Amino acid sequence: MALREYEQRILTEIEQRLTEDDPRLAGTLAAFGADDPAFARDGAGGWRPWAVCAAVAVAVVGLLTALFLSAPDAPVGSAPADAPTAPAGAA
Repeated sequence: MALREYEQRILTEIEQRLTEDDPRLAGTLAAFGADDPAFARDGAGGWRPWAVCAAVAVAVVGLLTALFLSAPDAPVGSAPADAPTAPAGAA
């Protein structure tokens, strides 16, 4: 997601002030992640929120499926424990 012109200008100003105030820290932050393409600011290497959402959705569906498949089945022909039973002489 690209930044608006105003936001980019503010970030550039903050970066310039940081470089003036603490050049050592600015150099360390500039070098942080420089050799790792996952930390690229622009391009295809950036963070993708839709991929994280998709992974979470797949995990939830998988857990729900495992829960339903592992739940014990009720025996066939048996009434639930809280169901009223008919008296022995009535039919």
